[in-house]
Amino acid sequence: MRRLTVVLGLAACTTLGVLSATAYAQSISIEKVRQMAFDRGIVDLEEIEYKRRRNIWKVEGEDARGDDIEMHVDATTGRVIKMERD
Repeated sequence: MRRLTVVLGLAACTTLGVLSATAYAQSISIEKVRQMAFDRGIVDLEEIEYKRRRNIWKVEGEDARGDDIEMHVDATTGRVIKMERD
């Protein structure tokens, strides 16, 4: 019975560790993403949204000419995954 308790305890700790790692995967702050958007030519921010399932920041805005820009940023590394102008 003692082994079973230890195994179940370890399984619970492992599961909680995975859940907490997922919950804290976002390490790039919204302020950092905002600054990245301005650095890449977005002058009018329309929306910044954290997409938890994909672990990305989605940014929508306009450049100085009024063209729409959509940018996706990896929320863990800060790498720009997508930058699209319309």
